[in-house]
Amino acid sequence: MNAKVSVRLGIVFGLIVFLSIALSYLLQGKLINELLLKNIRQELYKELRLSRQVIDSRSPIWLVSEEPDHWTDNVGRVLDVRVTLIGKDGRVAGDSYLSLSALAKVRNHLHRPEVKEALSTGYGEDIRYSETVREQMLYMAVPVGGEAPYAVLRFAKPLYDIGELESEARKGLEGGLLWALLFSLLIGGLTALLLARPLRRIVDAAEKCVHGDYSGTIAVNRDDEIGKMARAFNFMSAEINTMQRKEEWYRAVLSGIREAIIVTNADGEIILVNPAASRMFRIDGAMLKSHPVKQLADQKLRELFSDVHTKRTTLQKEEVSLVTVKGKRTMQISSMPVKRDGQFDGTVFVLNDITKLRNLERIRRDFVSSVSHELRTPLTSIKGYTETLLDGAMHDPEHAAAFLRIILQESEQLTALVNDVLDLSRIESGKIDYRFAPTDLRSILQKSSELVLPAIEKKKIKLDMQFQEELPLVYADAAYLEIAVRNLLDNAVKYVEDTVGRIRVTAYKSESNVILEVHDNGLGIHPSDLDRIFERFYRADKARSRQSGGTGLGLAIVKHIVLAHKGTIEVHSRLNQGSVFRMSLPVSTV
Repeated sequence: MNAKVSVRLGIVFGLIVFLSIALSYLLQGKLINELLLKNIRQELYKELRLSRQVIDSRSPIWLVSEEPDHWTDNVGRVLDVRVTLIGKDGRVAGDSYLSLSALAKVRNHLHRPEVKEALSTGYGEDIRYSETVREQMLYMAVPVGGEAPYAVLRFAKPLYDIGELESEARKGLEGGLLWALLFSLLIGGLTALLLARPLRRIVDAAEKCVHGDYSGTIAVNRDDEIGKMARAFNFMSAEINTMQRKEEWYRAVLSGIREAIIVTNADGEIILVNPAASRMFRIDGAMLKSHPVKQLADQKLRELFSDVHTKRTTLQKEEVSLVTVKGKRTMQISSMPVKRDGQFDGTVFVLNDITKLRNLERIRRDFVSSVSHELRTPLTSIKGYTETLLDGAMHDPEHAAAFLRIILQESEQLTALVNDVLDLSRIESGKIDYRFAPTDLRSILQKSSELVLPAIEKKKIKLDMQFQEELPLVYADAAYLEIAVRNLLDNAVKYVEDTVGRIRVTAYKSESNVILEVHDNGLGIHPSDLDRIFERFYRADKARSRQSGGTGLGLAIVKHIVLAHKGTIEVHSRLNQGSVFRMSLPVSTV
């Protein structure tokens, strides 16, 4: 219902007054009916007694003649009532409403209520619908004959006279009732309007609060209940406005913190999380909504929270390995108890994801270790052979030439290593200015295969290249794409056996990408090495790689070049059966 309060109050007040008057009207109508009926009953009973006295002394033989019917007709005409004389056996001897010939057809009246009551108590009365005259009638009956009654005299009067009198009386009341209704609605509406006006102001202010506007206040110039309610509303609006500003400030601060923040209450339940924690641990719901600790998926974190809550301990940058939505992460956790009035009230946990930092430290250590190892081996060899030459081997032409060739080979290995490190450093730094343009992958493959052709011929292996007809151009930097393709081909050549090695290169379009696949039937890669094959200095077969002159950086360079081209690189391999390197590059739309 959308009606205004003033309208509803007016209708209610008006209906209350109207219903009160209507109830009075009904009660008055009932009272009039009862007064009229009482008056008719008294008059009828008085006439009945007087008429009984006239025939009380007559002989019972009088009933068998026609005289009782004439007497009832005369009395009924004079008194304007229905007069019936009934014998003690229930036979109707006379009736002012019926002719003499019709009396024989009338049913026996011995069991009529008023007749039975008159014979048993001396007076009988009943109000019912008469089947004979088809009207609602008031019946009164008394016995006739003194102490030994021989008949019953019954008077009956139609009640429609009462209805007519009541109807006349009600007409005046109904007119007054209509005016009373209109007057009641008018007075109720005016009263409701006066009461609803200040309530309307409160409602308007409340609607603004519902939509987040707490700036409005209600003018108060009265001291009644409505004035007190308005003052209370103004106070609550000001408090809510203050709390809302604080909450917005807290939300802004917590949302801007990268670390995950989780706050528990004195019962150990989570009562606050910032967006970082919600995303990291999949804690659904609002920032300030309460959650049980069991919602945390990681059991180790749940146990840590429970232990801190139980022992009231403080954590200082404790490193823990946890499972988050990003997988297994290394978290640095600190905690601080919250106290209120000297009592423990909860704990604030700050969780900092240091996985990347620890990985970088590991990579740095591995890089330093790998570079040191890669440098140590050729340098040790160069130093050893140089010392041997200085010790006199230089005067032995046969051995001196062999030693110098080894020194040259190791020097070339060092040069290749340094060049690869520099190339990888530039690529990872993101400072390379790539010159992207529509590029023909077929021509790059042909050029790269020509560069590795001497190594292929030396090992006597077979290279098969298959291209899709009308292969689309890719959007790439031709120079760096050539480096990536050459490294893939060079890697395949190194890890196949001499004479029996087979390398197959295929290129085709798949949806909006061009796919390049390099298949070989080499030794393959162990499943435990597949996830690390694109790391720097990582070699699945270290002895073969170093023997073939590999630096362990080729696939890392390939990965970074492909990612810079918004492509993907993946490897599938089965041990002792070979490997498939699959590169995907976007089709040029220029």
